Amino acid sequence: MSNAAQKTPISLLQELCATNGINPDYQLMSVEGAVHAPTFMYRVRVNEVVATATGQSKKKAKHAAAKAVLEILLSEDGLFKEGFVSDGVLVNSQTLNDIIAESVTAPPIDESCSKNPVGALQELCMKMRWQPPYYETEKATGLPHEKVFSIMCMVDNFQTSGEGKSKRLAKRQAAENMLNRLKALNIISEDEEEAAKGANQPEDGVSNSTSAFCDRDSDEDELIIDTQNLSINEGSGMRGSSITAETSECPDFMEEKIKNTDSDGS
Repeated sequence: MSNAAQKTPISLLQELCATNGINPDYQLMSVEGAVHAPTFMYRVRVNEVVATATGQSKKKAKHAAAKAVLEILLSEDGLFKEGFVSDGVLVNSQTLNDIIAESVTAPPIDESCSKNPVGALQELCMKMRWQPPYYETEKATGLPHEKVFSIMCMVDNFQTSGEGKSKRLAKRQAAENMLNRLKALNIISEDEEEAAKGANQPEDGVSNSTSAFCDRDSDEDELIIDTQNLSINEGSGMRGSSITAETSECPDFMEEKIKNTDSDGS
């Protein structure tokens, strides 16, 4: 099998663009779907040619978008209808699918839903005896029916941000970015990150004895556990802490839980 057949749509598009002095522009447009099974949408622009595609991971979405752009560029009316040569193999509209078939049909990477980054980061902080991660909603942009939320995550002196179509997805992205940053700076090892994820901590780390302020995502009506409006007066452990939180939109069970905690500390 030729080397060209080993290449992905992204690498083929990059090769074509580099040969002609063009820079492909990739842009993440949206992240939708369930937390454990998100769908990513990417847009690729090459000069005036634009294509979008979706996938169950960022990589799959980018590959699909790159393939769509290649199909347009190599079509009979395309800018490069004659094709181009990659490692001695002609890449054109007739050979494109055969050349990238192997990479496109490769087995998907196992992305277990138990490895949620929010719970993993919470577990990691507990293991390392750090303060729990702090999350704060920075902004919400877009129309009421298609908002994009931005949430900040802080661990010690490190700060990352994440964006998503819901607060939960944005928080998940911020936590993932924090884990990647800590790993890149060699503050944690890859084994420590995997161990934290393998602990199967529930989403948002609710199993920890910290209290939280409840908010409902206006778009998806899902319960979001956040810490931006939480005030904890330090005492001798959690039972000695007094807790102040907004509960106007909390369900009854959360209000009762907060009242019980106050009673225990009195």
